[in-house]
Amino acid sequence: CVIVFGIWINDTMAYIVGSLIGRTPFSSISPKKTWEGTIGGAALSIGCISFAASNLSISRDIASHHWIIISSLIAVFGTLGDLLESKIKRMAGVKDSGIFLPGHGGFLDRFDSMLLAIPAVWVYVRVFMKI
Repeated sequence: CVIVFGIWINDTMAYIVGSLIGRTPFSSISPKKTWEGTIGGAALSIGCISFAASNLSISRDIASHHWIIISSLIAVFGTLGDLLESKIKRMAGVKDSGIFLPGHGGFLDRFDSMLLAIPAVWVYVRVFMKI
């Protein structure tokens, strides 16, 4: 649930911040992404997850620094997953990854960020939190 929420906040805030103040292109793979949007989305996602985790009863057993690290992993690896999927689509010469969700880049666009974020968070939790 935290990963999905973090990705959603990161993607949404990156879009909003990038639309408002974005000027510097982030990657040739995805030319509409900007550094300003990427950094703004990550910062707001980390802030939202950390704030929510510190105020929810489910997080009482998890130290706040773990939430900051987990939310950072979600932001970084979620963005990388999105770029990976965009690169695959470009290599295949297609704009959308399917017709199931027209206008949204296809079905895979709803899950591309999770492709790398879930394994990154899982490794962190298993190795460093020993859960």
